[in-house]
Amino acid sequence: MDSHSFLFVVCVNDESLYSRCKSHIMQLTVPPSYSVDIMPIYDSASMASSYNKALRHPSKYKIYLHQDTFIIHQHFLHDMLHIFQSHQELGLLGVAGCKTLPPNGIWWESGERMGKVIEYRGNAYHPLDFEHGDEDGLFTPADAIDGLLMAAQYDVEWREDLFRGFHFYDTSQSLEFQKHGYQVGVACQKDPWCLHFCGDSFDAAAYEADRQTFVKHYMAKPSR
Repeated sequence: MDSHSFLFVVCVNDESLYSRCKSHIMQLTVPPSYSVDIMPIYDSASMASSYNKALRHPSKYKIYLHQDTFIIHQHFLHDMLHIFQSHQELGLLGVAGCKTLPPNGIWWESGERMGKVIEYRGNAYHPLDFEHGDEDGLFTPADAIDGLLMAAQYDVEWREDLFRGFHFYDTSQSLEFQKHGYQVGVACQKDPWCLHFCGDSFDAAAYEADRQTFVKHYMAKPSR
């Protein structure tokens, strides 16, 4: 394990978006004596199976992010590293999520959403600033975080056996980290760290199928 290395893991099916994502990564300031690597994954069968490939990489700090997530906070790596080093119990860190996951498994329908992100949707920018976060701390403990950006300082397998598509892998992983004894949190951001260049396409049938799998496995009974 290389404790002085960051790995960005990105599933790619749009070179234009990935190029912009990578450009933002390359502009980040890097802490002294640390290195940065980027692992694009093409022809992904699922997010979980693709992200599991990154677990073989020696980098201690792995940042899983969407190809349409652009990190606009130049000191992201410094701040993320400071949070992780200050809280060894924290395993997984995001920029948006919820304190309490609702019974339907949909984190953004929680009454206790947290975090900040700028969404670009419908040809317009939409700054999202959820309440219930801890403004004075480094992070706020969360039940679940959104998959637009998930930073980890420990390796936990993604449940590709359950989620064979592109939904609920993030909420599942949030609970898997907690099952392994780690905390999950949302970073306290003065200004949003990320711009999420959201698309308008959405596979409602696939989403609902994965939601039902999630609820059956994690919410209806103790998870295995």
